[in-house]
Amino acid sequence: MIRQHIVEVGLTVLFLMGALIAVLMWWAGQYSTTVGTAMMTLILLGTAAGTLIPSILITWLIIGLTTIGSTILLMGYIVMTTPLKLGLLLAFPVCASLSVLSRYILSGWGWIDRNRADINSYAAHYDQVTKLQTRYNAAKIYEKARHFVQTDQHDDQWLDVTAIQWSHSRRIQQFHKWEYHETLRAIAKILKQDRLPSEALYYLEHGTFLIVSFNLTTQTYEYRNRLTRQHLVQLRIGQATPQYKWGAERITTENAASYPELTDVMRHIDRDMETDLIVEYMKGDGVNG
Repeated sequence: MIRQHIVEVGLTVLFLMGALIAVLMWWAGQYSTTVGTAMMTLILLGTAAGTLIPSILITWLIIGLTTIGSTILLMGYIVMTTPLKLGLLLAFPVCASLSVLSRYILSGWGWIDRNRADINSYAAHYDQVTKLQTRYNAAKIYEKARHFVQTDQHDDQWLDVTAIQWSHSRRIQQFHKWEYHETLRAIAKILKQDRLPSEALYYLEHGTFLIVSFNLTTQTYEYRNRLTRQHLVQLRIGQATPQYKWGAERITTENAASYPELTDVMRHIDRDMETDLIVEYMKGDGVNG
């Protein structure tokens, strides 16, 4: 939030500086060419000094030049109105001060480039809508868990990988983006509330959520799935109820070698989800018939 305000202040300072230069040049243009040239020179010198010279030297330069300018304009015999004299006196120190402030704020924007790698990594590994980790993290935790299932000789280990896909989500995304994001947030909230703290939740993409459950008993796992289904069917998009495809695979010592990576198990789960959708349509036809 603080960095956002810094950017906003920096843009404001740049705007004020540009507006001030435009006003001063317009004002000086109302007088003679000599006055306009003097004003332009002072503005250029002030901007250049504030941009290139260290701040502590700028302070002494402003004091010295303002003193000399005051002596020449205010005490000397120069036919010029007092407002114009003050304008010429203030042009250099004001432009120099605004340039120093702009340089200070713009140099602070360097955090954007310095942290760009971290920002990109965060965006790639953490979904901003659902507030869940993404496929990269899911693949890492799956590989680690599968390794334990395959190599642990002390106890029997198993791993349940469950995917829930919101059907027709891309259509909603294209025409109703706000409703799409709200529904994704609602689904993520249900998963966070209904799944156990020991289960890992991820958002892959295109309305697909992944649940990684380690060593849950069949009874507990099935109960959590039923509870999740009950709450998901209560969601609404306007007057419509979202449809979901479910797919799951249990990774055990016997089949762990067949699914070395998350992409391998997801191919099997995708087939399960397609079958699940066909079954749901058949149930709907049976009810309607």
